[in-house]
Amino acid sequence: MPPATADRPSTASTDAGFLDAMAALAGGVCIVTALGPDGRPAGFTSTAAMSLSRTPRLLAIGVDRAGRTLPLIQRSGRFALNILGAGAEGVARRFAGRTADRFAGLEWTPDENGLPLLTRYSSHILACRVEEDVPAGDHRLLIAAVEEITPGQDGSTALVHLGRDYHTIQ
Repeated sequence: MPPATADRPSTASTDAGFLDAMAALAGGVCIVTALGPDGRPAGFTSTAAMSLSRTPRLLAIGVDRAGRTLPLIQRSGRFALNILGAGAEGVARRFAGRTADRFAGLEWTPDENGLPLLTRYSSHILACRVEEDVPAGDHRLLIAAVEEITPGQDGSTALVHLGRDYHTIQ
């Protein structure tokens, strides 16, 4: 990126500048799912997931403090990370929106702990147990142990988010 000039001022100190910079960072698209105490599934679209450690198998996700799914994860200590593959843009948009029941009419199956698995739309699914819950601004950073890995559909494609849109890569 060229340096700031009179014609192109720096936006580093603005929310818009930060969001523009993050839009240039490609991220794998996942659906984080959890189960409520009433047995109803919940979830949200995320590009804030990362591998943390191979031994032990750990990953980290960022979760919005204001989201509906965070309290369910905190209560149960578990979530599933559904890594989306090709053709899952509609699912990603559904879980990123304000839809009241994101699972309505959607095919999913529970794992042995009841976690909602979106096998039809995912390349892989990681069932996780929260090890640490760290405050991080308007989010929480959850560090989790991967307890189970379930293959989904074709693992040779991935859905990524870049430039405020979804793209499939192989």
